[in-house]
Amino acid sequence: MFGVSRNFGSYKYLLTLFPAVGIFFATIEVILYPNMYSHNSAYIFYSTDRPFGLQKETITKLLALYAGVYASTISILAVQFIYRYWAIFHTTKLIYFKGFKFFIWVFYAVYFGIQYGFGLYYFERIDAYTRRYLEEDMMNKYGVDFFEIAGQAQVAYDENGSPRWWNIYCTINVSVIVFFQYSVITYCTARMYIEMESKLQLLSESLRTLHRQFFKTLVLQIATPTITLFIPISLIIYLPLFDMEIDLPTGILLCGFTVYPAMDAIIVMYIVKDYRIAIQSSNYMFLGKKFQEKVSDSFRKWLDKIYQLLRPADSFNAADPTTTEQPLSVLRVPNL
Repeated sequence: MFGVSRNFGSYKYLLTLFPAVGIFFATIEVILYPNMYSHNSAYIFYSTDRPFGLQKETITKLLALYAGVYASTISILAVQFIYRYWAIFHTTKLIYFKGFKFFIWVFYAVYFGIQYGFGLYYFERIDAYTRRYLEEDMMNKYGVDFFEIAGQAQVAYDENGSPRWWNIYCTINVSVIVFFQYSVITYCTARMYIEMESKLQLLSESLRTLHRQFFKTLVLQIATPTITLFIPISLIIYLPLFDMEIDLPTGILLCGFTVYPAMDAIIVMYIVKDYRIAIQSSNYMFLGKKFQEKVSDSFRKWLDKIYQLLRPADSFNAADPTTTEQPLSVLRVPNL
């Protein structure tokens, strides 16, 4: 907001909104300390903490909020990819990101967050059967008094092997949300790759290099959420459907959820040239100049190798008349 002089347009609001939601998401996790446990055809998403002396029902609702913020996080990520695609190939559609129309995308993210959170809260209420199914194992393995647990749980099948559809509806709801967002991301990435490759021959050598470097950055930013956001939630929600004899502390997978916002921020700060220069000019923010001087040469060389591999499309020859002074977010193929 304050260190970059070049105008990124409405994209700067997305770059600000995403880490803001990520910070809120991580803060909720620190306060609630959520955990997960998967047992046979069941899993439980719970917390044994009582921060600020809150009641069990309040903690249960806050856990649903935590899940809803996760859905909003991946929704904002999908919006970023929509913006990137339109900014390169359909610049006229960027009007939907300007002014008050930007709140369309805020509502988009909030809507899916509400759908996810309410679905989890209502479809996975802990009932008597769920309590009987999980209570003994939770007590034996973790010494947890089940009646003191706040959270939501799913048992996919009853004692006769019949599906417990009320619980499974939550899995369906989560699947629809996650699949939709990931489909948007995948579609935008695929179309950008296909259309860029078909038009590269019309561009100058510098612009060819620019777009190829941009795609390398894009691949990194789709691979990271795949590993930290989409794969963990898929493992958690689908394991009960297989009804295997397992006892897994799947709470460790929750780490990936809050790791991603930090990783995305690091990617943006290091790969996007404007942010990198702003950080360097401010002496690495709070770390100070003395810290920079203590960084070893080998570490610097290692960072340079990563930069050469993943450097974004804003690294090009400014003296080339075919290049553009526009930010990466609004680059488009010129009319030749």
